Amino acid sequence: MGSKRKPYWWTFGTPTTLVLYRTPERWRYAVYFTGPKGVADGALDHPAASGEPESAQAAMHRKAEELTRRELEVTWQETDQPGWWTGVVTNAGPVPAA
Repeated sequence: MGSKRKPYWWTFGTPTTLVLYRTPERWRYAVYFTGPKGVADGALDHPAASGEPESAQAAMHRKAEELTRRELEVTWQETDQPGWWTGVVTNAGPVPAA
């Protein structure tokens, strides 16, 4: 008998915003979703906390695509808080089939 459980990426809504920030130990992130609302957060293994923001943004973008299993178009902007960046998801590709 087959499982009726949905794949984990179906439980996420559409990603809307990515938040990336530097801590002394590493880069941390949050991905905000709508429909259903939710947040996924964590830390990036690479690049190092001393790495360039562009490298961390690229790693965060890949992480968000891996998490959602969707191709995302993201526009990044620096916030008024030092070491923080916000990425607005301008286009989220289709939800993958199971």
